[in-house]
Amino acid sequence: MTESIQQIQLISWWKLQYPGKIIFSIPNGSWLYGDRVTRAKIMRKMKAEGLLKGVSDLFIPIPKDEYSGLFIEMKNICKTSCSVSGDQVWFLDQMRVAGYRAEWCAGFDKAREIITEYMKGR
Repeated sequence: MTESIQQIQLISWWKLQYPGKIIFSIPNGSWLYGDRVTRAKIMRKMKAEGLLKGVSDLFIPIPKDEYSGLFIEMKNICKTSCSVSGDQVWFLDQMRVAGYRAEWCAGFDKAREIITEYMKGR
């Protein structure tokens, strides 16, 4: 099962589990259409608008305990910490320093576990 399908399942689960609460994706890994020149132009524009490499896939803007929110970097279920890029590790670390909880999760089950724990608070 792909990372994308697992993320879609996670969003569906969230909507049932926490109706009315916000979670949103950050589409940094989106596929850009067009030829190479067109994609390069789009990428330059996106970077000028603030695109940052390594930003996590999902964000829950709900403060809990000492955290201001939760960032989640989704990975396919068979992935390991070696699958998290240097930019992604840097971003997760920066968010932790800034007072957010920030985790990478291998698959739907791990992400659901982290979110459930986070939403319960202490």
